[in-house]
Amino acid sequence: MTPRVRLFADRDYAAFVRIRRLAEQRDISVAVAREQDGRWDHSRYEQVRVVAADEEDAPLGYGEIHHEPSRFDPRRYFIRLAVDPRLRRQGIGAAIWTQLRAELDERSAKVACLWTDDGTACREFVVRRGFVEVVRSYEQVLALATAPLQIAAAEQAVTARGIRVETLSELRAREGDESLKRIHELYTASRVDQPTLGTVTARPFEEWRREVFDELHGLPDAYFVASEGERLVGCSAVHPSGEDVLRILITGVLPEYRRQGIARLLKLRVHTWARSHGYREIHTSTANVAVVALNTALGYAIVGSWGGYELAIR
Repeated sequence: MTPRVRLFADRDYAAFVRIRRLAEQRDISVAVAREQDGRWDHSRYEQVRVVAADEEDAPLGYGEIHHEPSRFDPRRYFIRLAVDPRLRRQGIGAAIWTQLRAELDERSAKVACLWTDDGTACREFVVRRGFVEVVRSYEQVLALATAPLQIAAAEQAVTARGIRVETLSELRAREGDESLKRIHELYTASRVDQPTLGTVTARPFEEWRREVFDELHGLPDAYFVASEGERLVGCSAVHPSGEDVLRILITGVLPEYRRQGIARLLKLRVHTWARSHGYREIHTSTANVAVVALNTALGYAIVGSWGGYELAIR
């Protein structure tokens, strides 16, 4: 099969969503895909999507290069590439990659990167094309029914240092929506040295607010914030990820306040809230080995991992 690779068109959304569901296990609707694309800020970030089509112009797979707003570098591009699983190993992915590589060269890209699971066709595909693993992320799960909640000792150790913990709901009741801007600044500052693909950069406030509280349905009562005086120094929060499952949205502490037990206390506050509200599990993923160790000490089990791969383009 010799597919024709062309730019993505509006008529391709149904096939795009179907292939994405099969290849990436992403349950997304055509309406949501259109809405997400419609919000993309092309004035600031590039995004190019192509499809490989058969002789009847039906998409067989898709590929994309794009800037990542939360790790923006004008010459670093993130890659997405997927082929209908029934049609793999027929040269479709190779044809898509050839077009994507031409798009990268046209833009003088320095780095192309993506995350991919171990033992998958995607990993084998990218390694053959020169991609190298540079970071590893771990998926961890906490069973709340058996999780140790040794919160009293953690609370005492932190409060003795003059640190207090409250919820975002409590903070907003006192400061109004201005508190969200301070939370946004903390969110970025506590992640700036996070191990990941690229370097963490600040997202515009309104984008961050929409994603965290509208799209992910962030829970203000389960968004715990640590502060010293008027300074916000750490936070931990979750969002729903199923009927009785939560996923960690962030656990972050400013660099100069780390290793003082703040992250441990914040996580225990989240665990206590989740158990009291009937949740069964908390899921999280991180490439930070210190956080992996903290999670393990708090009862999380590692259930999987995947690599972050980069291709240096000369």
